[in-house]
Amino acid sequence: MIYIYERNPDTGDIFRREFNNYNKKEKIMEMKSLYDYLGRAAGPELGQEVANAARSAGVKGEIREVSNPKYRGPVMLWPKAFLDLYFKGGLNEGHTGKQLLKG
Repeated sequence: MIYIYERNPDTGDIFRREFNNYNKKEKIMEMKSLYDYLGRAAGPELGQEVANAARSAGVKGEIREVSNPKYRGPVMLWPKAFLDLYFKGGLNEGHTGKQLLKG
């Protein structure tokens, strides 16, 4: 089977589909900003901690431009699987997932 991999430019999610089949896509990687993942603004300190952990783990993020009444500019997107590990204590060293999620 030959697959084509495509990224949704609005969400950063990555899909695959069979070559010449435009009707069926399969999401293989969900990308999330910290805001989307946590349901609140993460702030620069937490954002830097996550970026450092991603760099150490060899995880690559993506940048998405956003514009809303409270913020306009770039935000980082991370694979949801990486964020799950990070906030459940699998990758971070200084905090527990509960501490980070409660803010």
